Amino acid sequence: MKKIFTLLTIALVIVTFSCAPKTIKSHKGELKHLTILYINDYHGHITPFKAHYKDDFVIGGMARIATIVREIKQENGENGIPTIFLCAGDVLQGTPMSTVFKGEPDFLCLNKIGLNAMVLGNHEFDYGQENLNALRKMANFAILGANVLSERGQAPIVRTYFTKNIRGIRIHILGLVTDETPLSTHPKNVKSLVFRDPIATAKELLEKLDAGNLTIALTHLGYETDKKLAQSTKGIDIIIGGHSHTKIETPEKIKNTIICQAYEYGEYVGRLDLDIENGGIARYEGILIPVLEEIEENPEIKAIIDEYASKLDKCLKDVIGTARTPLNGEREAVRNRETNLGNLITDVIRSMAQADIAFLNGGGIRASIGEGEITVEHVLTVLPYGNHLVTMQLSGSQVLEILNKNAQLEPGSGGFLQVSGLRMEMQNGKITALGIATKAVELEKMYTVAISDFLAAGGDGYTTFKKGKNYTDTGLLISDILIDYIRSNKEIKVITDGRIKKD
Repeated sequence: MKKIFTLLTIALVIVTFSCAPKTIKSHKGELKHLTILYINDYHGHITPFKAHYKDDFVIGGMARIATIVREIKQENGENGIPTIFLCAGDVLQGTPMSTVFKGEPDFLCLNKIGLNAMVLGNHEFDYGQENLNALRKMANFAILGANVLSERGQAPIVRTYFTKNIRGIRIHILGLVTDETPLSTHPKNVKSLVFRDPIATAKELLEKLDAGNLTIALTHLGYETDKKLAQSTKGIDIIIGGHSHTKIETPEKIKNTIICQAYEYGEYVGRLDLDIENGGIARYEGILIPVLEEIEENPEIKAIIDEYASKLDKCLKDVIGTARTPLNGEREAVRNRETNLGNLITDVIRSMAQADIAFLNGGGIRASIGEGEITVEHVLTVLPYGNHLVTMQLSGSQVLEILNKNAQLEPGSGGFLQVSGLRMEMQNGKITALGIATKAVELEKMYTVAISDFLAAGGDGYTTFKKGKNYTDTGLLISDILIDYIRSNKEIKVITDGRIKKD
């Protein structure tokens, strides 16, 4: 088996990527080799970035990923070993580049690198079906989603699976998309689409595929559902997954299925090396390759990125204020507890709407802002979705119903609510104390609530918001409201104040 990027070779890659040793030995007879490279939950991180807002170094970037992929392909080619490159969804959404160009530069780069296939992620729908169709036409690779159907014809909107014959190895690659997609994007983006149960879809599809070949499920379901898929089906050899941003450093095996996932944002390229004998996997070995700052950027890919980056530069680099303390928008924080950035955004939209209460789902906050200058780019990175500010009236009992749902969410859910205008305590999945302004909640009283149009449409499963009265879409982008607030106030210093307490 090939074994690159051990601790020693990870150190070597800092000096020069091309020094990685070649350790696969040639075999005779029925033994064949295959390398699978993969990324997932890239979220528009086409340029290098700081993994944490306090870092003084950058990682990632599509030009460095291109170097890793091309070096491995070249090395494998010299040894007669085929390589396939896969993406497990969520190429879009999460950076200003993605917000402005809606995936165009990402797909151009993936074409040039030689991606073989990707599965649709839930965020591929965020800019609407028209944009998705444009990207599909641009792609030189297969786009998969077996369980995403048109409502009218019940036909898949993209390819169900595709079969690739490569140097005597016959491979089926099928795509499965989370059926929670309608809860995580604006309903208008998935209008007339049906998202079937992915496991049931996989079982039906596996019955149609010929046995004795390598079958890969390219999924955007999340780690826990991938495990259920492996436990519930027969015939899937490998799951290359995404959606949960899980860092699986060493491939896991559930029953007879190998499960892989490469964390997020292109911080790593996953690598799975296989020995295949008589159509089955005889041995396997995998690792996550860090996309380090020291890796040389591929010039062809960098040229594409630089062209698009120059178009963004002027408007995005405009300094609008100064953060006097770091503003915490880290995924682990905003999806689990009160943060000062969550407080800032919800306080600002509540004030703008002259509302009693404001809510914002933690999954809508995509980055932190470090101490120092704040630019337009920072705000658009934090709030990339283009959500409008909506106001409505809800009764105290409806507010309590919403917050009890919030209290019952699994840890890390994007539906976790950042709040303004209220104080609450949660214990054992229930609200045990709730005050609005300086008083206890009054269940019959009507309160004015400020939220995003995403939540207003029932996003993240909050259907109670759809029952609100006097619905008003202000047409104002929440990102623009925050930009205007920072421009006006200049000096931004925000703390947490205990408005959310958890057991």
